Amino acid sequence: MKPSFRILRKKDADADDPDTVLGPTDDIVDEDQGISSGRGRRGWVIAATALVLVVAVAATILLTRPPADASEEQKKPPTETATVSVGDLTEQVRATGKLEFRNLRDLGSPLAGTVTGVPAPGTVVGRGQELFRVDDTPVLLMLGELPVWREFAEGMADGEDIRQLETNLQALGFFDRAPDDEFRWSTIVAIRKWQKSLGLEESGRIELGRIVFSPADVRVHDAVANVGSPAGGVVLKVSDGTKEAAVDIDPDLAANAPVGAKVDVRLPDGTVAVGTVTAVGAPVERDTDNGGKTLKLPLTIVLDDPAVAAAFDTVSVSVTLVNVIAESVLLVPVTALLAQPGGESAVERVVDGKTEIVTVELGKFADGMVEIVGGDLAEGDTVAVAK
Repeated sequence: MKPSFRILRKKDADADDPDTVLGPTDDIVDEDQGISSGRGRRGWVIAATALVLVVAVAATILLTRPPADASEEQKKPPTETATVSVGDLTEQVRATGKLEFRNLRDLGSPLAGTVTGVPAPGTVVGRGQELFRVDDTPVLLMLGELPVWREFAEGMADGEDIRQLETNLQALGFFDRAPDDEFRWSTIVAIRKWQKSLGLEESGRIELGRIVFSPADVRVHDAVANVGSPAGGVVLKVSDGTKEAAVDIDPDLAANAPVGAKVDVRLPDGTVAVGTVTAVGAPVERDTDNGGKTLKLPLTIVLDDPAVAAAFDTVSVSVTLVNVIAESVLLVPVTALLAQPGGESAVERVVDGKTEIVTVELGKFADGMVEIVGGDLAEGDTVAVAK
């Protein structure tokens, strides 16, 4: 049957003020009828459902559609903005390592006798100072690259080690000539003055083992030999007085960690100190957690201010490097991006107190920034960002 429409009024309504409802039905219900048919009720349900669907679709379109240009330009500018910049897109790379005093090594003397004194761990020994005692006489530190390999005495052959000895005696105030490679009478006089200051026999010669040469001051890590042990071998374990961090990174990051590069070193107490890469080793194999092998690039890092780590000896640290992903590219914060219909991206540019939507093409992402590779956006533009 073809649907028909009639005006239905409330049963108690005035003729002059009808409550008008328009609806599809097969069985028309007059205002005097009390109950409508089931087919009429189903028609109303279908109509109501259709209306809800139309409203939902319209709401979805409004929510996903970018604001119209006219209304967009009228609204107040955003309170949070950023400036479009040109620079390097970088990411932070973190690696763990160990901070400790560098160049840990054994130190001893061929001087025969009995060890009668050793320094406490942590003691720093400088030029002319006592390292340990043998038969209650001091074994002393001198600075120099060449190790001691012979005694110093009249008639010895010329050599760089003589110059090294005279340089130390001069620094200590006992030698008043220009150091050279020849063992002269002036050298003997200087040795005697030095021996007298230490309470040693003033023989003018230095027996093998009385002094130890080191490139720099040493820090005592621990005593290997106890008091009462025979001398003549290793007595101390020492290191340089400077701490360094040993860190392994992936070989493909080598370009971001050249010698001289600055890095951040996080100490166990949360302090972040600046460090400098002082050495980059050749790739080496390291064990992985699953029992395999992987190539790593070893770095040596020295703190720019050693005092910040004075309270630590050997500790684990976290090192942060900067990895450059793209150079001299157009950058905006990720929080400036707006999702657009069709999978496109845009930013909200602020111009003269008004805003406009600018569609952009995205490149690489890193550390909260994104590279812009296409779109009507330029360095110096101001864009809105999310709070």
